Amino acid sequence: MHLYPGADLIECEINGRPLYLPVLKEGQETLLLDCGTRHHAIKDVPAYLNDAGLGKQDLTWLIMTHPDGDHCGGSAEIRRQYPGVRLACGEADRKMIESPDFLFTFRYDAYRQNHEIYFDAKTEQEIRNCSSRPQEVTFGFVGGEVMRLGSDRILETWHLPGHSHGHLGVYDRKHRALFYGDAIQGAGYQSLRGAWTLCPTYLYVDAYLQTIRTIEKSDAEMIIGCHWPVLRGKDAIGQFCAESRNFVTQAERLITNYLRDHPSGTTLRELCEQLSNQLGEWPQEVCLELANAFSGHLDRGIESGRITVDRSACPFVYKLSGRQ
Repeated sequence: MHLYPGADLIECEINGRPLYLPVLKEGQETLLLDCGTRHHAIKDVPAYLNDAGLGKQDLTWLIMTHPDGDHCGGSAEIRRQYPGVRLACGEADRKMIESPDFLFTFRYDAYRQNHEIYFDAKTEQEIRNCSSRPQEVTFGFVGGEVMRLGSDRILETWHLPGHSHGHLGVYDRKHRALFYGDAIQGAGYQSLRGAWTLCPTYLYVDAYLQTIRTIEKSDAEMIIGCHWPVLRGKDAIGQFCAESRNFVTQAERLITNYLRDHPSGTTLRELCEQLSNQLGEWPQEVCLELANAFSGHLDRGIESGRITVDRSACPFVYKLSGRQ
């Protein structure tokens, strides 16, 4: 998909959902933003680059926006096929991006011990298969770095946390285009056919809200995510930002109300199962994916003193504190 001179998207698919991998090119520099899974890095990325007339030495940068298998899982394959490529990611996410095992344990299996929420063996293996071997990253960015692709083509890295601590975006000054990865997520993820398939998966509520504000107030006139349609114009960008914020507000309200209605306490699993159909139209079988966002809301409530947690219970039990 061609966006504008020097910017294209490699159109891929992940579990029936769109996956767009941006390629930015100017002069002798070619930057790939996210590399997909191991499968995408072996097939889709080289096929696109070959068709574009780019050889093994022409890919100069791979910047990974955040630690998920469909964004960084193919890094080792990209390094193998394009030995001169420079790898970069958000410094706060480096450990997960460099180590597939740590990524799975810390991100995908994070709710097993305290909440008894985890993937079945088949799904776990599918997640692990997104990545190949560990791969070191040369550059850790924190946001604010400036890269020159050409004499008048300046790219900025933006720190856009919330979905992860170190999530990055890349802003093309010349074209006022922000490539935001998964930094904001609207009302969730849709399939290639437009059906709702997955809830928003932010983790850190206040950081996520700040990222929404950052994008909303920016000079960007085009924003490009990895799973959502390209949005052009301030009205469309503002609407998507509002949609992202509204989901957070609704989730916070529903969690608070449920805790108020269940004074004896509730678990993270129960919240996910009971509130899923009030938040979106994705299949009920993926409702436990709400553990990502809901755990962030619960942690936020604990920090403010509004919510208490009984960590002696397994799974943990949450209650309102009375400080409402």
